[in-house]
Amino acid sequence: MPKRTKHQKRPAPRAGAGDPRRRSFAEKVVDSPYWPALFAVNDAEARGDVKAALEIIHRTRDQLDKEQFWHPSRLERLEQMWLLGALIPRWAHSRWIVAQALQGTHARNKRRMAKAIDLALDVRGGPHPDRDREDDRIQILDRDWVYRQAFLYDLGGLEAFLRHHASGDLIAGADRIWEWARAPMRGVRLLRREPRHLFWEDPATGEQPTTINIGAGLMVDDGECVIGRIVPIDDGLMFETAPLRVPEEVAYAVSDEPDRWIDTLRDASGPSDREPGEIWTHRGLRDYGMLADVPYGLVDLAMEAGLRAFRHPGEEDDELEELFDHPADYPACLAAWLVRPATVKALRGGVPLEGHSALRGFIEFLHEPAASLVRDLTDNRKEAA
Repeated sequence: MPKRTKHQKRPAPRAGAGDPRRRSFAEKVVDSPYWPALFAVNDAEARGDVKAALEIIHRTRDQLDKEQFWHPSRLERLEQMWLLGALIPRWAHSRWIVAQALQGTHARNKRRMAKAIDLALDVRGGPHPDRDREDDRIQILDRDWVYRQAFLYDLGGLEAFLRHHASGDLIAGADRIWEWARAPMRGVRLLRREPRHLFWEDPATGEQPTTINIGAGLMVDDGECVIGRIVPIDDGLMFETAPLRVPEEVAYAVSDEPDRWIDTLRDASGPSDREPGEIWTHRGLRDYGMLADVPYGLVDLAMEAGLRAFRHPGEEDDELEELFDHPADYPACLAAWLVRPATVKALRGGVPLEGHSALRGFIEFLHEPAASLVRDLTDNRKEAA
């Protein structure tokens, strides 16, 4: 039996069955006392007021636990901003703004959302035959990569949020966010990877951009291609979110004609029930955190397998091959685990000496804020001693 490729072993993460949006949007908010709370949290985030947003959520969450009204990814972003504070890099502030813009709750976004949904459906080959229209809409809003890109960038959702809703303080904390709003779609090939950087090639121009490695290459083999938006940051370049793995011909076409990327995907994609290995635009957008491009569902698995791969790079192991083709992927997975709110709280509660020694050995390979978190933990232990 031929060996399956890396991406065939890891199906896209699925949304939890408890998603409150399984009911129609109207049904959820009629007579709901939490509708004002939602807008209050939106306003607090748009001001950059993390404390106020969390206070509102905590006041209402006890009444909403059964339905998980506040999405876990939103809670995680806010808790990370609060717990890590000044350690949060400016590019993460930009990603926070992008996440706020994507929520699309403002009235002027109604037509923009509808058009982005239609574009995503078109790329996927039409409505899913086994879902009703409302369920298809929910799946697209929550899980479709094309919808996200079209809404935020091609249809101007991010720029509209910056102009009409984001406060000056929120924008001031971001990292070149206006340039993000106008970043073109690109098709690139992954040449090689290192713990701190990923090296790509633009097939149309020959340019070789280098992005920070926070996990964008984990789902991509060396030599494979992706499409995505590479944006500028203080420390170089990064993808504004995890890119989409595509066949070589798609990446070349997008590189040649970036403005036609949706047409290119539509022409290359099949029906929504496609086989693993084909273009998969339907994935859990919120299964990717603000501070890493490692899917939530892979972090724990990658932590275990990757640690062995990093310590023993020449060792053959089927389990390692399933998750890691290169030990350079591991530091991004470690960083994704370190900055989880639960991990931050646990580490600040006390780490054994041997744990500090192990973490210090990875500092040079970690990107922020994980690197500074480890330094702070080490400094605090020295002061306590």
